[in-house]
Amino acid sequence: MVIYLEGFFMLKKLLLLSIISPQIVYAESLKSNQVFVTEDLSAAQEITSTSSKEIYTAKDIEQSGSFSIFDFLSQHTSINIQPQYGNKASPFIDMRGYGPEAGFQNIVINVNGERLNRIDTVPQIIGNLPLKSIERIEILRGSGSVRFGDGAMAGVINIITKNTVEHSLQTALGTQGAHSTILNTGYQGDNFNIMLNSSSEKNDGQIVADPSGDKAKSKNNFNKLSINLQPTKNLTIDLSVLNTRNNDYFSNSLTKTQLLADPSQNGTGNEYTNNDYDTDSYSLKTSYQFNHNLGINMSYFKEDMSLYSQAYYGNSLQDYDTESFNISLPYHGEKYAFTSGIQVTDGQRKDGVGDVTKKNKAIFVEAETQLTDAILISGGLRHEKVDFTYNGTSSLKTEESLNAYEAGINYQINNQFSIFTNISHAYLAPDVDRFFIGVGYPVVDRTFNAFIDPAKSNTINVGFNYKEQHHSTLFTTYYSDLEDEIVYNPNSSLNENIDNSEKYGLEIQHTHMLGTKTSIGINYNFIKARIGRNAQGFIDGNDMPGVPKQTLIANVNYQFMPNGFITLSHAWRERTYDMGDFTNTGDKQQPQYRSTDLSINYSLKNISNFEDVAIFGSVANIFEHTNSLATSYNGVPSYYVSNFERTFLAGIKINF
Repeated sequence: MVIYLEGFFMLKKLLLLSIISPQIVYAESLKSNQVFVTEDLSAAQEITSTSSKEIYTAKDIEQSGSFSIFDFLSQHTSINIQPQYGNKASPFIDMRGYGPEAGFQNIVINVNGERLNRIDTVPQIIGNLPLKSIERIEILRGSGSVRFGDGAMAGVINIITKNTVEHSLQTALGTQGAHSTILNTGYQGDNFNIMLNSSSEKNDGQIVADPSGDKAKSKNNFNKLSINLQPTKNLTIDLSVLNTRNNDYFSNSLTKTQLLADPSQNGTGNEYTNNDYDTDSYSLKTSYQFNHNLGINMSYFKEDMSLYSQAYYGNSLQDYDTESFNISLPYHGEKYAFTSGIQVTDGQRKDGVGDVTKKNKAIFVEAETQLTDAILISGGLRHEKVDFTYNGTSSLKTEESLNAYEAGINYQINNQFSIFTNISHAYLAPDVDRFFIGVGYPVVDRTFNAFIDPAKSNTINVGFNYKEQHHSTLFTTYYSDLEDEIVYNPNSSLNENIDNSEKYGLEIQHTHMLGTKTSIGINYNFIKARIGRNAQGFIDGNDMPGVPKQTLIANVNYQFMPNGFITLSHAWRERTYDMGDFTNTGDKQQPQYRSTDLSINYSLKNISNFEDVAIFGSVANIFEHTNSLATSYNGVPSYYVSNFERTFLAGIKINF
């Protein structure tokens, strides 16, 4: 470990020297012909990447047969995702062993370059994003701290939506009252286009939510208007206006006895919980290319969101205002590329007991250089200042000054095989709720406890990437040394820093063609997340609760006709200690997750006046395994059921 840290800081110094060299210029990527920063990662660049990432295309999404983005991430990726106490719209998301309760805060989620991360303990809201509108999902594992900053400890989930004019109508029906309608249309001009995307999704659920017999349900509406202008060949302007509405009713917890007897029942004496999210956002992006090598990108984003929560223990209303501004200067040379940027985010939350703000201001630089035909090196630095303020029952203010850095190398042995390694230093500034106790629903009190230190991590990744026409393998092993990891301890009802903790493991992603019509895919993860020294009494050597040591995603895809596909997939996650069991005494009360899904997709070309007519269907949780999220207080477990029944879905999509 000492050698590792010394090498880490030596690389930091060398990187700093390269930054101040007058020969260095700014660029986004050596491998890209686009100057405009889209925050995406081309699949063609995987073999030359200095980091580990998994990529899912629109085709992968179509063939999955998933109803929502939650379903796709749960059943087809390495991510550990679970409903937030029954809420799929704003779920717990974990990667590389941070646990359900804090995992989502250690992952940055971006949609078209805009962060979904909140300033408080509300997880990222993904339920309002139509799955079929997504062009690509990119998961960066153990990297991204320089570009994305605060919260990119475990990595980044990058979601890119479709940006071309499409005329299509899709509708689907399923069990549990599932219904969705998606409309895409627009106009394509010579130097501009207009796109309209609208969707409505609902699900009546499978679990009784209150004593009257009403079932858990959800309803999501999405409406987006986008305008793309190109006044000159060098200037591009993008404007978008978005409104989303998520209305989710979900049941409360069951005892273990109730879970085993009937997972569909309502918890004794518990009414449903209702979360109503109403969001308006506005985005302006512009890109100007000075010449073939140099460009500038600027973006402004504003979001207004209200969250109304209703539960058996009371009601609350919270209003959020978020503004962000980004500017970057990319430059592409023949042998090197460089990008510098400024990022500013101002988040505010208002509720019945006060106003809290979290302001992030950051500068960063990233570089790549092709040392030889076979060797590519990359690196970057970031400096970020984070300011917190609270005005309510008291007045509080604090600030943090934080740094991130990354360095990596890729050695391409041939066109199909490469090895890579990278090291990174990342951080997480605590959200505004971590400083208080008495925060719940309804919000009737907010008592200051103590300022929580930022979490920091040093991570090293080593792996290889193999890609050829019929087979591909991505193998990564990693080690993360953490200082002041932030957790909520339900037994003390306090947010606390773990002085020292560590996470290590391996990740294997493999695809293989069997003949010309059948392919198999395997995504396997092993994680060891261990608690270290802590002054508050966490036990040295204990496992981080809620983190499965092993996860496995497997699928088989068969092309039964030129435009017809059948996909069989299975997801499995090992049983764990429940998310509140830091003492590891609860005999792993969190059950293992299992679900087997089947989907079919078939397209008919040039039918009547339509370009394409696609029909699709799916069966989820074929073997009806009961899946749930477990937590505990003072050793007594509670279970929030996510799915336990077999469900069906069928639909049609028409391109016109």
